[in-house]
Amino acid sequence: MQIKKLRWIKFLLVILVSFASFSCFAQVPTDSLPLDPAISIYTAQNISFGAFYHESAGGSIEVTNTGSRSVTGTVIALNLGISFFQAIFEIEAPPGTIISILNGPDATLNGSNGGSMSLHIGDSDPISPFNTTATPPIRTQINIGGTLTVGNPATNPPGAYNGSFYIIFNQE
Repeated sequence: MQIKKLRWIKFLLVILVSFASFSCFAQVPTDSLPLDPAISIYTAQNISFGAFYHESAGGSIEVTNTGSRSVTGTVIALNLGISFFQAIFEIEAPPGTIISILNGPDATLNGSNGGSMSLHIGDSDPISPFNTTATPPIRTQINIGGTLTVGNPATNPPGAYNGSFYIIFNQE
């Protein structure tokens, strides 16, 4: 009698399990994704190397992604009230979006009194690639530094130097 009862219970368990259903998803259902997964990029601050002077040999001046400044060669950093700072971009994207940054080629900055200097774009903070964590309309801040190559005073006379550089923000 016990054996028949045990078989009957096993049979009922098999029937119950066969009617049970489980939902498993390998990916997030598409109806839960944001309607507009595109990213938006905003320039919050342009890069500035501040005031400096260069002697006969030239050299370089760097502003890091944290906003600190250093010089090499015969370049002398001056504190004349002209600020130096890193470039700051802001990204508006759904949280968890993977962003990678690709720096463009070195840029040429042209002087107001002639001459030109080469700008090499530096590393970013956060380091690429990274995940966005802010929920829009809050934006994720990206800090980027650069290095300016300065020639001698004859090729790079004093003045204001301006130009554009390119960065690609890739949404993965």
